[in-house]
Amino acid sequence: MKKFLLLLIFFIIQITIIPVKADIIPLSSKSIRYYGIGVINMPQNYTVYQYPMADAKILREVNYENIKKSAIVNTIDMRKISYVAYVPSNNVALLTVELNPGNDWYCVYIDQKTGETGWIYNDNPNNFMTYKDLFYRYGKPYGIRVFNDLPNDEKVLYSSEDENSKVLDKFTYPKHVSFTVIRGNWLLASVTDLTSKQAKIGWFPWRNEDGTLKMFPNFKEQ
Repeated sequence: MKKFLLLLIFFIIQITIIPVKADIIPLSSKSIRYYGIGVINMPQNYTVYQYPMADAKILREVNYENIKKSAIVNTIDMRKISYVAYVPSNNVALLTVELNPGNDWYCVYIDQKTGETGWIYNDNPNNFMTYKDLFYRYGKPYGIRVFNDLPNDEKVLYSSEDENSKVLDKFTYPKHVSFTVIRGNWLLASVTDLTSKQAKIGWFPWRNEDGTLKMFPNFKEQ
């Protein structure tokens, strides 16, 4: 009975924190199929080209007056654009980047289901972030969320950045996760779990060796 009540409470909390309206935030590993080398925060208006040349064929034009308002993109609903995260209230509109030759051109995934890519021009280097940069920029102030399909046997906190190191603690229903530092594929996490009154602290692998993530930053206060 106690376990059932915990599951019920966790389910209710999950429902209440799921982004509403236009917000898009990946909640499971299935939300992102193509991770690439990082993400780029898109401006209000941009064009997607077939090749990294201004006179190349245009694959898509995205135009909206204000990222904080409802958007029409070539009469296509904003949700059909493969943003890995879209939070208008915090000016976040992230596409995953497959390649950046270093000349202000970025090859981005414009369809997470099919893997379709296109090229965009962006001369602001601050808009591109590796996943480590992304976690520091948004995860630091707002916390991070563990993907909801992460197996329970992987919800483990270690004494160091090594899965062969001592297991310090385990968690089941993470309510809030913060971190102090990232080292390689590991971060020093503080996990507030629904099953415990005190935060659990230890090293956690925030991504796998192949680059796929186990968690994702929040983009505003929860």
